[in-house]
Amino acid sequence: MNLRRNGFLALVAAALGGFVYFYEIQGEVERRAEIEESSKVHSGFLATAVDAVELRSLDGAEARFERSGGEWRIVRPVEGRADALALDAIASALADLPSAGRVGPVSDLSSFGLGAGTEAVRFEVAGASYGLRIGRDTPVGGHRYVARLADDEVAFVDSYRVNAFRRNLDDLRDRRIFPFESGDVETLDLIWPGGDVGVSLEHGATGDWRVVAPIQGAADGETVRDVLSDLIYLRASGFVDEPSEAERAALAETAMKFRWSVSGGQEEHAARIAGAVGEDRLLEAPGGRLYRIPGERLDDFPRTLFAYRFKRLADFELVSARRLEFEFPAQGSVREAPMTVVAELEDSGWVSPGRPLDPDRASDLVRRLSNLEADGLFAEEMGERELASLGLSPPLAQLRILGGRQSAAKAEVLADLAFGRLDSDRGLFVQRARDPAVYLLAPEQVERLPISASAYRAELEVSAVELEEAGPGPAL
Repeated sequence: MNLRRNGFLALVAAALGGFVYFYEIQGEVERRAEIEESSKVHSGFLATAVDAVELRSLDGAEARFERSGGEWRIVRPVEGRADALALDAIASALADLPSAGRVGPVSDLSSFGLGAGTEAVRFEVAGASYGLRIGRDTPVGGHRYVARLADDEVAFVDSYRVNAFRRNLDDLRDRRIFPFESGDVETLDLIWPGGDVGVSLEHGATGDWRVVAPIQGAADGETVRDVLSDLIYLRASGFVDEPSEAERAALAETAMKFRWSVSGGQEEHAARIAGAVGEDRLLEAPGGRLYRIPGERLDDFPRTLFAYRFKRLADFELVSARRLEFEFPAQGSVREAPMTVVAELEDSGWVSPGRPLDPDRASDLVRRLSNLEADGLFAEEMGERELASLGLSPPLAQLRILGGRQSAAKAEVLADLAFGRLDSDRGLFVQRARDPAVYLLAPEQVERLPISASAYRAELEVSAVELEEAGPGPAL
């Protein structure tokens, strides 16, 4: 074996491989990039370097847009945020516009639709000014004549590539009204007509929302998050720069006010939904900016205190429930004997010693109670006589759900509800343990709830024969 010869061949192979990679493969990539760059109408810069654009919109507005701090803004003929997607598309069209062919320098630009008064898009890159003139369609081929402002060389491009420049002014403005993130909001006030009626909310350090006025207590976090989300994703259906007489009249009305503060800022922001103009409503945003929004968007924002307060009568993980306790005091003119029932979750399902409990119905009851929500608030607090008139002092029925098989004093209490009288119009009067408020459950929610001893027997008990035929029920 000739080691010197084999080493030489190895070097030749490596050199050949390097030539193939760097010239044929890597070089081909670079050559293609050079060809693509040379085919552009404007070359030498990226779309992200375009920091200003001037054009005439389809509806005749002479508009100027500037990019600062990564944000596009419109500075003429009005001021405000611009639509970032639309302006980024324009910047990309200017920086990356490829020509499908070139005509060359010509003496008569008017024959290509590029003479005096030609539509032009002006733009700036690092302080230098550029421009693109857009002419007429080519006779065949679906192209459009274009030329740079700096010279008379005429090129033609695919017609669809100039569509980014052909937009109405409103299509180039940012239709977002509230540019904040829901996680940044620390306080939120919502006020609706009828005096300063409304609710004030605070985002606590634990991440939970609380009602701080006109009462104090836990807020319905899901409702608050929905309101913030609806504000964030609210989009204008139109812009009002110079209000008409009808729009000025609508501004005199207020349907709902919003005030909020965001983390890290001391300034409070405010906005309001005003009156209707046709199918729209006016919205006055921070800074006095006026928008039109679809009229039905007002319904996205609840206008009752009850909607924002925590209204869950019971809220626990289904698998946590291990023990049920029912108490039905003596009641009625017949003086029905009091009844107490205890059921525990065994491997075979819910079991109540000495009583023919249907385990499937018991499981269904626990499932419905795991996220039981009140339908209304009857009173924030009531005296003993008033509670007695509602069947809540003492309660006509009491239900406790516990999370263990220990004694009631040690087990975790998942739900503790007192049931009062059932009013055919208003519903069932209910109280939570350690909560002075009296809530209402709609009549349809009360169906199949054990609100009395007779209701318990009808809904949860079965005959011994039925229980034997059904066999053991599944555990939760």
